[in-house]
Amino acid sequence: MLHADESGFPNTTDQKKAMVPTLSRYLNKTVLVSIPALFEDGTGRPYTLLGAEMNGLWLQSDALTDRLLRDESRELAKMNPAVFVPFAQIAGVLIATSMPAPSADEHDALDPPERSPATRSDTRERPTESTTPAPPKRSKKR
Repeated sequence: MLHADESGFPNTTDQKKAMVPTLSRYLNKTVLVSIPALFEDGTGRPYTLLGAEMNGLWLQSDALTDRLLRDESRELAKMNPAVFVPFAQIAGVLIATSMPAPSADEHDALDPPERSPATRSDTRERPTESTTPAPPKRSKKR
């Protein structure tokens, strides 16, 4: 919802709030996060979002755990550790905002194309003698 200020123009702060997705909606879901301080290429990698705080995100993934643990600490990896990553170390977070459209193959599997009348098998019931009542007989009155 947009609100106008005294000048009658929309308040851009409200516009920004309406556009910003709430991270809590993505808890326990996969998000792509770029953490250049840990992975130099800056590519967003998949992590499970476990929490969002004012200063950063709680993330979980095997790659993140492997990157932060030394060989002598590998036993900790079996306990599914969570890692707090401050926003100052995050270059970007990528989240899905809509569902992808089904591909043509998926669409056909869900909703097969309509067959033409020539190739369509007619599954309507046809009346048979046993189910069709005989027409009433006319009496011959003159």
